[in-house]
Amino acid sequence: MFSLGIRPNRAARIVLSGALALGIGLGGAAVTASTASAAQGTYIATPNGVAGIVQEILISAPKFKGQSVILGLNAGAVSGSLQTTIGANGYGSLAWNPSVAGVWTISGLGTAVGLGSTNITVAALSTVTTILAPNFAQSGQATSLLAVVSAPAGTVSPQGTVTVTNQNSNVMVTGSLTPLVGTSNSSVSMPWTPTGTGNVGLTATFTPSNGNTTGSASPQAIVTLSTDVVPVAMRISQSIHVGQPVLLSAVLGFNMPEGSAAFISNLGGISPSIQTVNGVASWVWTPNQVGVQNLRVNYSSSVLNSSGTSLQSVNVLPSLPTDNIAVSIGGIGAVNQGSPIVLFAGQSRSLTGATTSGAPVIFSENGPCVISGSNIVALGVGQCVLTAVSQGTAAYTADTNTYIVTVQHAPRKSRG
Repeated sequence: MFSLGIRPNRAARIVLSGALALGIGLGGAAVTASTASAAQGTYIATPNGVAGIVQEILISAPKFKGQSVILGLNAGAVSGSLQTTIGANGYGSLAWNPSVAGVWTISGLGTAVGLGSTNITVAALSTVTTILAPNFAQSGQATSLLAVVSAPAGTVSPQGTVTVTNQNSNVMVTGSLTPLVGTSNSSVSMPWTPTGTGNVGLTATFTPSNGNTTGSASPQAIVTLSTDVVPVAMRISQSIHVGQPVLLSAVLGFNMPEGSAAFISNLGGISPSIQTVNGVASWVWTPNQVGVQNLRVNYSSSVLNSSGTSLQSVNVLPSLPTDNIAVSIGGIGAVNQGSPIVLFAGQSRSLTGATTSGAPVIFSENGPCVISGSNIVALGVGQCVLTAVSQGTAAYTADTNTYIVTVQHAPRKSRG
């Protein structure tokens, strides 16, 4: 069980603990004491979300002040429960990390069954697939291909298989992902024995084994095959941008003994000498200059006549562009960060977001509002700060926009 209480702050405002929470259409809330006492309903509010990204569940239950309540959460075969204590102000909140994508039903259990229920949709977490292949390989001898599947945010590690195909769509090798502990990344190393000579274009495609993440495909990597002995080859991503870390790996050729490797650019040294482990030495490089760079890895070993060099020319591209977020509110239309946004207390409006990258918009709120599902609800008079976040993708960096929502008293109806 997880419990999170709510306390008034020194200014006598009733503020949810962790008011700035995460989720698609989040719900953090702060309402004045007068508003809460005047018209506080009973409800469970939480946003539509994304698997693996924490969001907040807000409970308004004035009849349960000072009491514990239990919520049940169900999505098909997946279910669980959470417990919290309703504060003296009649509010409670829970931090919840949806484990799977799909439609979730959240409802009061036991004595709290009168809270009712709410249904939300949790989307799959997007992924990025990268293939790291040696730039040179000896035909007829085994080498390895490394595929990494990453999620830009959250705590869900991608699960499923990676299929590597050549430029003719022929399957070269497949493998099952293994999560990298403590990260939202998974990887698989696949043995590959190439045949023939010349250039081969390899693409890795990730197929999820569940609906919690989306599939993705890598840029094409080019491997040059020959019958010559390859003492060492270089593995590097095919998409390199200023300011974005990239993994460089030195891969020893067939039957080459363990040794050390160092990476060098025509602009200067990149790494110290690194010991190889299981035939691989790696270094994370963050380029800081646009343009073509000539990279070299130098390999040496204490074993006589065991050394070599591999060269690779790479084009470092400019920094990735920042994602662009577009937000619309029902009845108002498209809004920007300078737009005057006015809602009346008690109003519920639809809230939608879109990005240039296609990544989901993650909303959060602080003030006398809540965001439940895809709606923003004005609870009381005051000012709400609405935050919209894109976690970015392989082609765009993250972005954050904030919007000020002014909540006013509803107009009084004239007596006629």
